[in-house]
Amino acid sequence: MAKKSFVGSAIILMIASFIVRILGFVYRIYLSNLIGSEGMGLFQLISPVYSLIILTLTSGISIAVSKMVAEEMAKNHQVNLRRITTCALGIVVSIGMLVSLLMFIFIDPIVNIILKDSRTYYSMLLLIPCIPVISAASAIKGYFYGIQDVIPTACSQIVEQIVRTGLVMAMAGFFVNIGLEYACAIATVGMAIGEISNLLVLVVVYRFRKSKSSKSVSKRGFMRKRIMIKEILKISVPVSFNRFITSIMATVEYILIPRMLLLTGMNYQSSIQEYGKLTGMAMPLIFFPTLVTSALATTLVPAISEAISVKSYKTVNYRISKSVQLTFMMGFVFSVLFMNYSTEIGELVYRRENIGHILYLLSFTSIFIYLQQTLLGVLNGLGKQGISLRNSIVGYVIRISFVIYCIPVYGISGYIAGMIISSIFVCCLNIATVVKTTGMALDFRNWILKPGLVGVIMFFIGKYIESFFTIFNLEHTWTIVLTIFGNIIIAFSLMFVFGALDKEELIKLIGLKRT
Repeated sequence: MAKKSFVGSAIILMIASFIVRILGFVYRIYLSNLIGSEGMGLFQLISPVYSLIILTLTSGISIAVSKMVAEEMAKNHQVNLRRITTCALGIVVSIGMLVSLLMFIFIDPIVNIILKDSRTYYSMLLLIPCIPVISAASAIKGYFYGIQDVIPTACSQIVEQIVRTGLVMAMAGFFVNIGLEYACAIATVGMAIGEISNLLVLVVVYRFRKSKSSKSVSKRGFMRKRIMIKEILKISVPVSFNRFITSIMATVEYILIPRMLLLTGMNYQSSIQEYGKLTGMAMPLIFFPTLVTSALATTLVPAISEAISVKSYKTVNYRISKSVQLTFMMGFVFSVLFMNYSTEIGELVYRRENIGHILYLLSFTSIFIYLQQTLLGVLNGLGKQGISLRNSIVGYVIRISFVIYCIPVYGISGYIAGMIISSIFVCCLNIATVVKTTGMALDFRNWILKPGLVGVIMFFIGKYIESFFTIFNLEHTWTIVLTIFGNIIIAFSLMFVFGALDKEELIKLIGLKRT
């Protein structure tokens, strides 16, 4: 099997994520225009519980499988690759079915005591069948990530989003006429059927590849299943526990936000609307560029594990350093983009809702949010899940403190200030851990100074770029779209001019040129 570049794999995932997120924005725009900010706020109430369950179950297994498969591939122990996946499937599906049963039994307390909104009942009920399905998909995805073949997972993500978006757009118009809770429920149905289609694509490709490679494989390095299960649990349990704790804290945070907004003098409906604008509209825009860092974080785990397994520590440091550099470049570009055009981007996507002010404030969090995601992939690849958990808890404690003490006084601005401070703090802690573990030198010149200089230039010339596109007398929507793409193209061109990006090195990283 040909060795692939982790950046090349990340680019494939990034392209797939871009398509998925574009479809997702079409879906969100349609849904937000249909059910308004109150409906989006209601839908977002379900998300923390969904994330708590799904991320806890799937993140550990996916990372464990990708890490173990990458290590076994590096040692040429082909016999263990699919057996690792089979063991992981058995573990995660069994746990997923147990969790589904518990959710079904305790659905009333979840809806009425935790979420405190009975309108979420049908949505929560429809989430239950998703859990074993998503759990199974995570194990198969881990296998494909481990062999650094990301095309099947990329295709499955696109199919999932097409199914979800198409189903909701076809049916939501009917259900919204009989109540917001039913419109939110049909969105959950779309999510469930989308996840099933995701799994079906992965299973078909996995079985097809299995039948093609059914020839006898060398027994070299054969590992017994009980040892595999022990290793899977050894890696996945700390990662899943990390996700569980951080998801619990995120759930507490998101449930507290609308309640704290009530203390500012808002009524319940207004607080849910403000919450919907923040978490259902502005945050997805800020998180849109994480398709790059998410792809990097995913491919870094097997890439670092592979290099460590063959004791190539120079390669480990090189891959980490370049990933951090790419993240800073992207962070500076998009932070400035959201600062300069917060109102325009907000109006372009959500015409009926004024989110420009929230988007502008969130722009200051961009660099640190993106960097956190990349560093999480690095720490998982290095096996530092415990330290990652500690650092994440520190960040959430800071954010929740701001939710409790600052939102009642300063509103949403107080919460965003907490996001900025906690993100900076967590990034510093994570970088310190990486440096201590690997001995990697901090490259301030290429990480921060060069990309930062490009960011400053883009901040000052942004309005001139917009003025240039107004010359063509196009519709306002097209002017803004061209302005955004113009900014991104000029920014990354300047990265080459100032040496933040090197053509030869980029070709080598992508995998078009052998090292």
